[in-house]
Amino acid sequence: MHKDLLRAFFTSARELLEEGGEVHVTHRDDSPYNKWKVEELAREKGLVLKEKVVFTKGDYPGYNNKRGSRVRANRMFPLKDCFTFKFSLEMDMVAK
Repeated sequence: MHKDLLRAFFTSARELLEEGGEVHVTHRDDSPYNKWKVEELAREKGLVLKEKVVFTKGDYPGYNNKRGSRVRANRMFPLKDCFTFKFSLEMDMVAK
């Protein structure tokens, strides 16, 4: 379910992204979340990873992470090993 949501997001983002623009996705990169293969999902939609940086919650005032499904939905969860993946159009990387 969550991978399908990411695929749909990357599809929409790809259609809206202009040359030089970026798409940012913050995601945990530890098990089992790294099995989602965020970079691979983006690549399927013509996006390439430009940069991966450690996510710092303090950089986003008002941000609250929430679970997305099941019984504990809408509750917070630990943000350990969390990164912001920055993607651009594949052609942007070729042009450099």
